[in-house]
Amino acid sequence: RLFISPPPEKPTIKSAFRYPLGQAIFGIGVGTVVESKNDAFAVGDKVRSESMPWQAYAILGEDQLIKLPTNDSDLSDHVGVYGMAAFTAYLGTIYAGKPEAGETIMISAASGAVGQVAVQLAKARGLRVVGMAGSDEKVEHVRSLGADAVINYKTCGDLNAAIAEAVPNGIDIYFDNIGGEILDAALLNLNPLARVVLCGSMSTYGAAQSKIRGITNLPSIIVKQVTLQCIYYLPHYGTQRETNFIQEMTQLVEQGKMQFRVDERIGLESAPQALADLFAGKNFGKLIVK
Repeated sequence: RLFISPPPEKPTIKSAFRYPLGQAIFGIGVGTVVESKNDAFAVGDKVRSESMPWQAYAILGEDQLIKLPTNDSDLSDHVGVYGMAAFTAYLGTIYAGKPEAGETIMISAASGAVGQVAVQLAKARGLRVVGMAGSDEKVEHVRSLGADAVINYKTCGDLNAAIAEAVPNGIDIYFDNIGGEILDAALLNLNPLARVVLCGSMSTYGAAQSKIRGITNLPSIIVKQVTLQCIYYLPHYGTQRETNFIQEMTQLVEQGKMQFRVDERIGLESAPQALADLFAGKNFGKLIVK
């Protein structure tokens, strides 16, 4: 079995060098070893790779593979609840966000692969959680995860007013997955010493430069001494932070305190449409292809 995770960046002219003509697109994936000429890997081992080709079978070297734990977890869990998106949520919420009980966190794209985990991690630490989602169905899902308030950013009208109403005491942590005008509006509602976690910029991926909304409210955060920190999962693989992440997520899953919604597409032939759906916001949860 093979599960692939469509890359969280939209292929553009700038990123095309990653995918030479005539070669398979690659990305994060997990699979099972069916043949091995390396003593470090045996037939039947579960493995993860950052460069898993979008094809049924692939030949990969030892330096391209990470052996996954031998346990009862489903293979797809390693691109799901224990995968890159969940790890990113953990790093952003816990290490960059530095949450304290009673604080308010706002999370954009809260129904997505990263956002849904961030919501639940924040609630587990006693925060007031405000989510943002792009449809009524997604709003209800975020509420079911424990969010205290949820904004439908596509129908709320004035973003600044909607955010201000949802966070009457201001925002202590803003976890940004969208960028653009939503990030700009969030900046106006930050408390002094707030932390902004810059995780993604879905509103700008693949957009023409003339269509990208710039940030205009940066001056408002200078006197508040706000911290902006980018978070990227790759440098943290294999570190104590990943070990802590796996331990905490395993405990939350076993206790029934961690939901993880997966949008699973069947068949490699569905991968191109899955990638298109990801950037059109048509997926619901973590998008994977089996």
